[in-house]
Amino acid sequence: MKRAIIWAACLFMAAAVTATEIKVGQAPNFIRLTSDGEHAVVTNFGSDEISLISLKSMRQIRKVPGGYGPLGIAVEPAGRRVYVTNMESGLVKAFTLPILELEDTFKVGHVPTDLCLTPDGYHLLIANYGKGKWGRLDIFDLQKQRVIESVKVGLRPQALAVNPAGDTVYVANSAESTVSVISLDVNKVIDTLKVGDGPNGLAISRNGRKLYITHSRSNDLWVWDLRRGQVLHKVPMPEGPFRFSLSPDEKWVAVACYRAGEVAVLDADIAGEPSVRRIPVRKSPVDAVFTADASRILVTCEGDEKVLVVPAPAAAPKPSGGGQP
Repeated sequence: MKRAIIWAACLFMAAAVTATEIKVGQAPNFIRLTSDGEHAVVTNFGSDEISLISLKSMRQIRKVPGGYGPLGIAVEPAGRRVYVTNMESGLVKAFTLPILELEDTFKVGHVPTDLCLTPDGYHLLIANYGKGKWGRLDIFDLQKQRVIESVKVGLRPQALAVNPAGDTVYVANSAESTVSVISLDVNKVIDTLKVGDGPNGLAISRNGRKLYITHSRSNDLWVWDLRRGQVLHKVPMPEGPFRFSLSPDEKWVAVACYRAGEVAVLDADIAGEPSVRRIPVRKSPVDAVFTADASRILVTCEGDEKVLVVPAPAAAPKPSGGGQP
């Protein structure tokens, strides 16, 4: 059965909030919570450092050298290690938590951007630009300590997400407006999704049924139904939507909108006419992540060398009129 794609008519709502500012390194880019939810790890791309933030005191408690061009972050489920891509040296570095002591360094593909762990914790999945025209997905075996497979994807892969079953990974190819779908059973591309212009952020719902994609050039958020293989919603965003996250209860989506200097927050269900709450932040927000209790949103602001902490909405903003179901 075919279903029409819904271009959602949005109600944009500006929200004045009180923010806490946390000074970190130069050009903070990505941010992830530790497994216990007590700390956040930040990659400072401009100063080649990694920061550790205490979410109890809301301050930076440690800053260490992170290699050349630290960017992507993956935290081990057990919480003992964090892995960081070095975009400018083709390396992944492993640091112990919570002291951020360098424990290991792995050689991977050319210009690694994002990475994640498979649910079983045995493999790292690493997106990189590759040495030729096409990007690659490197599959790194943590026991063998080497790349065991390198799969060709699209141009300039910028983000990736693995499904909860651990058998499929999605790679956003930012320069060609596609998402590569890779089977980890055979380590091959099995599908290519045509998406919006400039895909830069991905997230999969816990049940594995929905894929959320932000597009920094077409300025929208798409939601794919992965079972039916079709787009459910296309939601306009403030300018330059980049990295984003779902809240732990999956009720909310928070999107860092780089050019607008805002964080957009909306209901993850996107039913009817979605209301987008626009929260002004500082210069050039890159990434946004919810705290473990979903009460606050941590935002990296590349242009201000700060992480901003803003309150998450307590309830969905109410639209002023009806929308298309």
